[in-house]
Amino acid sequence: MDMESIISFLAAMIRTATPLALATLACTISERAGVINIGIEGVMIASAFSAAMGAYYSGDPWCGLIAGVLAGILLSVLIAVLSIYCGGDQVVIGIGLNLLGPGLSYLIMYKIWGSRGTSPWLPGFGSVDIPFIKDTPVLGSILSGHNPCVYLCLLMVVVMHYVIYHTKYGLRVRAAGENPSVLQTAGVNVYRLRTSAVLWSGAMVGLSGVSLSLGQLNVFTNGMSADRGFLAYAANRFGQWTPVGSYLTCLLFGGMEALRMRMQDFNVAPQLLKMLPYVVTLFALMLTGRRLRTPAADGVPFNHPITIPQAKGKKGSSYPQSKKDGKENQDETIQG
Repeated sequence: MDMESIISFLAAMIRTATPLALATLACTISERAGVINIGIEGVMIASAFSAAMGAYYSGDPWCGLIAGVLAGILLSVLIAVLSIYCGGDQVVIGIGLNLLGPGLSYLIMYKIWGSRGTSPWLPGFGSVDIPFIKDTPVLGSILSGHNPCVYLCLLMVVVMHYVIYHTKYGLRVRAAGENPSVLQTAGVNVYRLRTSAVLWSGAMVGLSGVSLSLGQLNVFTNGMSADRGFLAYAANRFGQWTPVGSYLTCLLFGGMEALRMRMQDFNVAPQLLKMLPYVVTLFALMLTGRRLRTPAADGVPFNHPITIPQAKGKKGSSYPQSKKDGKENQDETIQG
């Protein structure tokens, strides 16, 4: 393999890793706050379709980007309300979104475009050259000439790493995923904090969907996410719930995807090539499974007042309203 082929392979690796990396960042910020987001697959498809509609009717891919991000945030509001404020099972809620997102998208696509598989051609993003890097001999060919979603992904890796490890908000997010009771004792609203993290997660998934429909294919197709939402869940664990580690893991998966596309020229069975990213995922989890340290409160609901059942007692509650009421209840019990 010559140098030109290697450079082309590395550029393809970065490009193909972008949708998965954005979805993995969504997992990272959500689970750092203690909320498992299994519904990334469904939200990604819904965001890709919303971006396709926005770009198709406006003629501008940036309007499609805004529509895709808003769709991701809107569905994340549903996750936040049901899992954080209502105390619902986070895995079940995610599975429901994985069914709702694609089903609703395909239904609307059939109604407006009369197609069950592929949308009309969309005005997508073009390649962008970085002024100071494009003329660099090797680095320019690898990092320059990508669509804006690739650069937004790299920017979000840096921003999320800085926010999580170098800001007060990031410290509180990590605490919400480890011991939310400590945050409540310190006067921090755990529910609002987790909600903000889930909404940020939704924005990342929205960008992931945008990168699929407007950054790579310029069309919306049935099943275009190719289970990247589930791969993102595995990549987040392999990356140890860190933005940089998760992105490096996605580069590995992106390399496998780029290798799969190149191996098609060697008459390898397509079924075997499709298995390649998933086999790498299984081996990665096998190698790191014993060393994984999940955030202690990941997936553990923090009881909101509306989720606590109120038993009828002396004053309509099973808990004493004050120390005086508790003393009266104790005296009545002793006298009885």
